[in-house]
Amino acid sequence: MASGARIPEAQHLKRKALMLAAKPTKAFHAFAMALHEAHQADPAFLNEVSRIAGIKRRALFYLSVVGGFLAKYRISEAKAERIGWTKLQIVAHHVNDTANASKWSDRQIDKLLDLALQTTAHALPAVLRAQDTKNFRSMLLRLPLADYDDVEAALLDCGAVRQARGLANKEDAVAQLARAYLKLKAQKAL
Repeated sequence: MASGARIPEAQHLKRKALMLAAKPTKAFHAFAMALHEAHQADPAFLNEVSRIAGIKRRALFYLSVVGGFLAKYRISEAKAERIGWTKLQIVAHHVNDTANASKWSDRQIDKLLDLALQTTAHALPAVLRAQDTKNFRSMLLRLPLADYDDVEAALLDCGAVRQARGLANKEDAVAQLARAYLKLKAQKAL
């Protein structure tokens, strides 16, 4: 390799993560983000960090998840350090596990982070689950067999996806179908 050649991006990310892993510090923000980027480029990289830094692979995986969460939602180092990586990992797991993982607003994330600041790590999962139930209502539909095919076709057109013997994302599809109906009804009223 020529002396002027650039180090490949994955190698650069690995070196940065290893350098941060070797530092004896409690600060985790930069390390978690570098670890996440390097892990995305090379999933086997966590084994190397574990061997060199003496950190368990499971902890590194969770820290990588936290790094992705920090990067995706642009959480500041100061706020992350106040909350702690254990609580951030719990919040990240909660956000990634919910049905609408891609639809979290910055305001909603801030609200979850504020809850994390006020709650112990042990109690945080239950508090987060309780928060979710306040924002949802249940609806049970019993359809005649003759109508099911039409309803299913409409839901598929609105974003539902066939999965096993049912539909996934049907909640969003029902909401979209209802909004489309109300919009059409309002246009006819004019």
